[in-house]
Amino acid sequence: MVLSVESTETVFDAICLMAEVNIGAVLVQDNNSISGIFTERDYLQRVALKSLSSKETKVSEVMTQPVISAEPDDSVQKCMETMTTCHCRHLPIVENGKLLGIVSIGDLVKTMLDEKQHEVEKLNEYITGTY
Repeated sequence: MVLSVESTETVFDAICLMAEVNIGAVLVQDNNSISGIFTERDYLQRVALKSLSSKETKVSEVMTQPVISAEPDDSVQKCMETMTTCHCRHLPIVENGKLLGIVSIGDLVKTMLDEKQHEVEKLNEYITGTY
């Protein structure tokens, strides 16, 4: 399950949800369709620095759109390249217009580190003859 808010909800509601579950971004959906993404960066740059009221400002006024996404069979490397190019830290995974999930840059880095650790272990086994 991917947490989301509707574009008509307030920024305060969105940041409360994000704080409650300790996440850095939440998707914005309307009629089961992704209309944007609201991130900690959006809050800082578009709400706090402009002295807007989080209890009065609607998410739709400050969310990032359009949303850059990836497909389920995209490689970790391709997702990292997409995130680097678009300067984003969260990437929804969408297949045939349906939201499947969302990955963060931390998720991808952890996966890459796990893969490298596995490679090191296999090389050690090969070198020591314990495979």
